[in-house]
Amino acid sequence: MTTQNALKALSIIVILITQIAYAQEKTSWAELSLEERQILQQLEPQWENLTAERQQRLRRGANRWQQMQAEERSHAKNQQQRFQNLTQQQQQLINRRFQKFNSLSQPEQRRLRNIQKRFRNMPEAERARLREKFQQQIREDSTRRSQNDDLKNTEDQRRIREVIRQNKDVLRQNRNQTPQSRPPVPQRPAPIRPPR
Repeated sequence: MTTQNALKALSIIVILITQIAYAQEKTSWAELSLEERQILQQLEPQWENLTAERQQRLRRGANRWQQMQAEERSHAKNQQQRFQNLTQQQQQLINRRFQKFNSLSQPEQRRLRNIQKRFRNMPEAERARLREKFQQQIREDSTRRSQNDDLKNTEDQRRIREVIRQNKDVLRQNRNQTPQSRPPVPQRPAPIRPPR
């Protein structure tokens, strides 16, 4: 009985490893289904240069696209158009947030999606109140950061003034010394040149 269980466990492990290895392999353009090629046609020239992970994500996206209803596709196209109309900085910010979200664990992603879903299901007045509260918090944080920067700059300036004050006497002494009262500067002997 234990031998059978061990064999079953081993076969499951082999299947999982095979699936992981398959998921990491690159897919050639010809291996894509006709529908995937139609959806991803703009990427054909660069397809072979994409990483296996990127290819898999694009294939999953193409499969999701195929399963969408017409209304969902329209909504996705509108979102893509809105993204394209953003400035380069805004696009980069969204991409960084997207990457940060994708780096989270599945439970964390699920938690954030649930929060977003609850937010979308709130009455508009409640959402507006929360947005205002969030903006107020951002303003307060910015003000606090600015004040801390001002304090740091003030502290730096105070330190600089203190160092200058401490060294003023030394600077004055050097300025007030006459050439005779200054310590002599050692002179280098003239170089000796060999006779010609």
